[in-house]
Amino acid sequence: MQSVVRYIQRVGIAFSILFNTLTGGPSNQTFSARNYEWKRQGKPNLVYIIDKMWYYSPNHCMESWIYWRVRRDVQYEYEQYIMERENESRPEQGYPYRL
Repeated sequence: MQSVVRYIQRVGIAFSILFNTLTGGPSNQTFSARNYEWKRQGKPNLVYIIDKMWYYSPNHCMESWIYWRVRRDVQYEYEQYIMERENESRPEQGYPYRL
């Protein structure tokens, strides 16, 4: 039973990301996280309505935004690390030997 609930949660998250992307939002961000970002920017948002829909999680939008932001920042740092490692392992460009 627990695996069915988890599956339904994952499908719900996938639909939220799809809806967010179709309405012009960033990929890999849920509609809830996007609305919280709008709230932070002082733009019109649906945070109050979304949070009331998830009665068991009164800060649903904020938690979604934090999760998205942490993952985005970690991914960026990882990509920077990989690029630095690749640049260190490459030989210098130009002549294959020094004069």
